[in-house]
Amino acid sequence: MEDKPALNVGSNFGISMVESYGMFFRHYDFKKLLQLESKYNLIPKMHIYMVVKVPKTIFVQDSISINKEYITLKIRIIDERVDNEIEFRIINNLKKLELDVVLSPNKDDIEIRDVLGNYVFKANSFLCLISNGNVMDCEVVYIGRSFGKDGERTVYDRLKSHSTLQKIYAEKEDDKSIFLSSWDFTRNTLCFISPVEPDDQKSAEIFMKQFEMSERPYELIQKKQEINFTEAALIRYFQPKYNDIMKYRFPSKKHTEYSDLFKENVDYVSVEIDTQRLYVKLHSEVVLAKFKHNPFYDLKDKRSKYDFFRFI
Repeated sequence: MEDKPALNVGSNFGISMVESYGMFFRHYDFKKLLQLESKYNLIPKMHIYMVVKVPKTIFVQDSISINKEYITLKIRIIDERVDNEIEFRIINNLKKLELDVVLSPNKDDIEIRDVLGNYVFKANSFLCLISNGNVMDCEVVYIGRSFGKDGERTVYDRLKSHSTLQKIYAEKEDDKSIFLSSWDFTRNTLCFISPVEPDDQKSAEIFMKQFEMSERPYELIQKKQEINFTEAALIRYFQPKYNDIMKYRFPSKKHTEYSDLFKENVDYVSVEIDTQRLYVKLHSEVVLAKFKHNPFYDLKDKRSKYDFFRFI
């Protein structure tokens, strides 16, 4: 007796990834973030990261005024505008007048504390702005991923020693600051759109097969492959300045991770990012600054896949 042929589960199987968590930080925050992620489980394990350039911001030293109720200060955004300062009023929870104000050499970090080391205020100027609802543009200059064998390696492990990151810092512009961002993406759905079958029974079987497969998504596309597809789509979309290897083409077919992706029976990849809640607009040399980005890549045929991966 012959075995039954494998059931065709229909066409248009695709991966839709939705950004669910994002955060911006400086290189000196690695240790703290690793603790929040691994020791305390307060933030998700994130595997996609972006290096961004933002307008330089500084605390205006001569604007700082202290009384027992409030501390008033200004943050200046260094851009083409002549007068671009934003004033903040902070509650003086220590109710003291004798407070030490310490600014970093670049004037982008501030600490206000008493002689015992009790803080009234400690902040970075850029993070202070976006945390208080001031929208800032961020140019995406590099995108990467970190996963490891079983997902144990995250963004912070990768960025601790990263040659490209060091290059970006070395080429920093006077009116720009470098920030890092980490991102968590969740799979919105595994989409199947079945062709219309003349046989109702066959259509029902295909539908049930698709439903069963959607309940076990990682049997089709593993988590690591999911991260790789997400990184690939983001790089193809933003074309960041420092992603030289993958900006216009992916590594050669000999690069096993990407040659494996090329072989996957995936008809499309979609990625959604909405940064309105973070008060930042992402952009690049080829993408305008906006809150919502939704790159979509049709991979139905070999030509489309070659265009996506740019094998040469």
